[in-house]
Formats: sequence, C-alpha cells, structure tokens
Amino acid sequence: MKDIKKLSGKSALITGAGRGVGRATAILFAEEGANLILIARTAGELEETERLCLKNSTNIFTRTIDLARESQIDNLIGKLPDDFTPIDILVNNASRFDSGPMSEYSIDDLKMMLQVNLLAPFYLSQKVIAMMNKETGGSIVNVSSFSGCFGVEKFPGFGAYNISKYALWGLTEILALEGKEKNIRVNQIAPSGVDTQMFREAVPPGVEPDLTPEEVARQILYLASDDSYPLTGANIMIDGMPKDEQSD
Repeated sequence: MKDIKKLSGKSALITGAGRGVGRATAILFAEEGANLILIARTAGELEETERLCLKNSTNIFTRTIDLARESQIDNLIGKLPDDFTPIDILVNNASRFDSGPMSEYSIDDLKMMLQVNLLAPFYLSQKVIAMMNKETGGSIVNVSSFSGCFGVEKFPGFGAYNISKYALWGLTEILALEGKEKNIRVNQIAPSGVDTQMFREAVPPGVEPDLTPEEVARQILYLASDDSYPLTGANIMIDGMPKDEQSD
C-alpha cells in the first residue's frame, strides 16, 4: 500500500528554521511531502537545515531575514515563487529570550521582545491569511511555552518573555475566532523545557530539558495537518516525561 504523506502538495512557512524546533519541524514536514518556505536569521544554520530537508523534498525556498523588521517580511512575501502559493501552513516558531527583573528591564529590550515574539507572528499571520486558499483555508501553529501559561513565580526573571508568550496565547485565540468563517484553524503549543540552544542559555547549569525538538515537531505536525481537523483555538501544553520513565 502506498504511503500517504500528510502534507503532500501543501506549502508551509516555518520561522526560526535554522535550528532547534524549527529545524526539526522543517525536516519532518519535508518527510511528509510539504513545499517548504524556511526563514531564519543565520545563513549558515539555514543552509544546513535546507541540506537536511533536501533528502526528502526538492521544493524549498529559503530566506535569511530579521523578523523584527516588517519591511523584510514584506520583501519575503513579495518574492515568493508562484509554486509556493497559496500558503497552506504557517508555523510561528521563531522566538527571542533574555531575562532580568521587570523593575530594571529597559523599555527598548521589552519592545524588541514583543517585536519578535508577538508582533512578527501577528504580521506574518496577516500576510499569510491573505494568501491562503479562499475555499480550503489553512492552518497556523504558534509555538509558545509553559512560561506563557503559568504564574510568573514559576519562572523567576523571565518577566518580559512571559509577557510576550501570554500575549501570543491571546493572539492565537483571537485569530482562531476570526478565522472560522474562512476555514483557517489557529492553534498553539506550549512545551516545557526543550533541548535547544535557547533553553541551555536560559536555565541554570544542571537543569535538563523534558523534550527533544523532534517530539515538539511531531505535535506541530499534528496541528498543521488534517489529523487535528476541526480543532482550532487550542493551547496544547506538552510536558515531557523523564526519559527513563518512557516505555520502549
């Protein structure tokens, strides 16, 4: 029996595709037959992701852009080849992190945190919704965090990051409500600690992640594909089990 790929013929735009969850998602989407639009800030990392994806997909469009600059997003959308449109899937994965008490946090740093973690997903969602098929719609998956769902006492010093992720949850729910009539589903995942460079830089030494990027990518695929239809407006929290407790 012929293997049916979940994303055959669909175009997916993935942000933060150069490493971590974004790279794992791109590789998995390639395996599932998607046309890939991959963006990241670092050219070398993005090239490596493209190389890994080319094993399974030959239709890949990459761009190195800074999501904090709307003009670069406009340029990306304006230069997409015709065979990548309409866009069927958007994965807002790229994220910024730094820490510090809010009483000392600079307004410029907070603006940058919100620009990348909230305003870029908002702006990209606007652009992509306008490019989705008017009959079949599409799927948007926002990648949040446990720290955008729980009280801040659980994440001391993460104040600005928490605020940006709480706001992303609100954006997810609002876009889901507005997208229903257009058959556009908008959902969010909120993983606990994921084994990424950002996690290693954020937590104290000795704190180990609960999840691998590949485990998170599988949940993103679920929400992006028809497997999760008609789910919309959901926030799926993913808390990994210690590896020695998982069954073989």
